[in-house]
Amino acid sequence: MFRLILTATLSLGAAWLLAAPALSQIAQVDPEYTGSDRIEEWSGKRVLVLSPHPDDDVLTSGGTLALLARGGNEIHVVVYTSGNAGSRDPEMTRERLAAIRQGEEIGAMTTLGIPKEHIVFLGYDDGMLEYVDARTLTREIAREIRRVRPDAIFSPDPGVPYVQYHKSDHRAASIIGVDAVRAARWRLYFPELERAGYQAHDVPLLFFYYSATPNYHVDITSVGPLKARAAGHHISQFGPLFEKYDASREDEQRKAQEQYFLERFADENGRFSESFRRSENY
Repeated sequence: MFRLILTATLSLGAAWLLAAPALSQIAQVDPEYTGSDRIEEWSGKRVLVLSPHPDDDVLTSGGTLALLARGGNEIHVVVYTSGNAGSRDPEMTRERLAAIRQGEEIGAMTTLGIPKEHIVFLGYDDGMLEYVDARTLTREIAREIRRVRPDAIFSPDPGVPYVQYHKSDHRAASIIGVDAVRAARWRLYFPELERAGYQAHDVPLLFFYYSATPNYHVDITSVGPLKARAAGHHISQFGPLFEKYDASREDEQRKAQEQYFLERFADENGRFSESFRRSENY
């Protein structure tokens, strides 16, 4: 009898040990964060932002990035697509629009305190990211992770415990982001990266934006107007210049867009905040 009980106990224990790695791969809802590690108080850290288009970074995380920049943290940005298709101007070309959007992104990020030297434009066509070879794209992002070696990454939420709906490029960016985090961690993923000098790097923390299950909230009231000013650089994506781009109206539209975003970002009490899913499970 004792031998039978012992055997059964060992069998259950072995089953649990075997199941543990599998359970760790199941998407879990991250609970509301109540710890003391507040991103608003960070200093001397390195952050990587993965943005599907030139504007997703500032619209979702601009205030938090401004606080990080003010705190003396080093911020890098990777923009997947050129934004070269989002215009109704009948005379606009893809090449011209890509150049306009790149200039707007640089203007927005430098307003937040992020130098243009820290922005990487991958240059993929707008709306076509999910048709790019996934292996190639994962390797590109893994390379940037290994190059920057961030303490945290900002990226679109891939969705837990379900797959979120995102519009086109956001869908691809959300999945590629977490896949690249894994690929950056293991040295035998893309061994050509290690041969090129990009050593494996384990990202300890992710902040997912565009999340349906946020668990971390940042009061950005002190930099709310700065975020609005940065977002105001994206004049080709909103307002009349979306319909017909007139370079002589750029200054006028930047001021109008800044006011628009100032009102859009503020809550009914005039305060500003941003929300993320903070996760250590990737």
